[in-house]
Amino acid sequence: MIEKSELESVLKSTLSLNGCNINVKISKSKVTLAGRVHSAEQKMEAERIAWKAMGVWTVGNELQIGPD
Repeated sequence: MIEKSELESVLKSTLSLNGCNINVKISKSKVTLAGRVHSAEQKMEAERIAWKAMGVWTVGNELQIGPD
């Protein structure tokens, strides 16, 4: 299973998510994304990255779209 800090690092280093405020919560095999992104594309990209993480069976995408 991926560690929270690892997933946060991948999200922060993803150029298309630069400047977004994404919080990660991991519980067993579920990842929950919360915070704010600037577009629907960024929201989907963050979810795609979470799904690719080792051991993830469920992703809850609670990201909001809009300015900080």
